[in-house]
Amino acid sequence: MANYSEPSVQVPLQFSIPFLGEMDARSFSLPLLAVVMGILDGFNPCALWTLLFLLSLLLGMTSRIRMWVLGFTFIVTSAFVYFLFMTAWLHLVLFLGFIIWVRLAIAGIALAGGGYSFLKGLRQESGCIVAGDERRERMFERLKHAVQQQSFILALCGIVLLAFAVNLVELICSAGLPAVFTQVLALNDLVRWQSYAFIVLYIFFFMVDDLFIFFVTMVTLEMTGITTKYTRISHLVGGALMVAIGILLIFKPGWLMFG
Repeated sequence: MANYSEPSVQVPLQFSIPFLGEMDARSFSLPLLAVVMGILDGFNPCALWTLLFLLSLLLGMTSRIRMWVLGFTFIVTSAFVYFLFMTAWLHLVLFLGFIIWVRLAIAGIALAGGGYSFLKGLRQESGCIVAGDERRERMFERLKHAVQQQSFILALCGIVLLAFAVNLVELICSAGLPAVFTQVLALNDLVRWQSYAFIVLYIFFFMVDDLFIFFVTMVTLEMTGITTKYTRISHLVGGALMVAIGILLIFKPGWLMFG
């Protein structure tokens, strides 16, 4: 495991995260980090508005089986795209090695992205900055066209392609959290399958809100959603956590080598 020369800068061992309480940097385990960051990453307006619009289209169908398959396909494809992105990013970091400028670059992303997310939460902004109204309307039209295909196979293929497209846009909107998490994985010098397992754990909790909304809607046949209150909380907590990790990556990277 690589050794780092650490500047003699005092960083608090404990830090407070809103709604989660006091955290100790030395005992914050990788599984807990995967769960927390995955949940926070999941409250993403760039993905939620697409899912809610898809559900509104599915509720107009007469075939319950078609509703379940198309909706679940969208969610599974979204998770797969995220897995591809995170594993590719992990391989890139591992390929570059433990070069200090790589670690500092990720730290910069964490500080900038975390600070922006925290300010966004303070301002109660919940929209997606990447997908504007015009692009959103085009996406809605394509989604509507895909769902309304008479052929089930064509509808399924259309949902898969749109899920890829939507999540590529989402990754631009929220690449900070997965990039920071994969950097932490690289620091811990894990066996490859262990890194993949933590990424899968991250993605599972990343999809928890989507799965909850989907299953509740399919069972009750009524629309539900995540209010801007919870999106704001995720911005505040996620921003604070990213800033904390960014500081640790700069001054105390050894604290992120759990166990």
